Amino acid sequence: MTTYTGHRVEDHEDFILEQLMPLIVDHAGASDTPTEVVTFAAFLSLATILQAKGLGRDVLMRAIDAARLPTHDAPEGLQ
Repeated sequence: MTTYTGHRVEDHEDFILEQLMPLIVDHAGASDTPTEVVTFAAFLSLATILQAKGLGRDVLMRAIDAARLPTHDAPEGLQ
């Protein structure tokens, strides 16, 4: 996978919290689908794209494990 030096995941927090998550929640509500099902579908699609770009399964699994965050301070939709 191409290394994107100078870019940080943390720099996209506003996009994720203010745009992406509301889209997922709104779609889940409009389709009467649990939010976690829509989130998982989006995750699988994005993981497929990343793997096609060369991201190895082991890297993806390590990223998932490293991303476990406490949710008590998260916005209500993420709890």
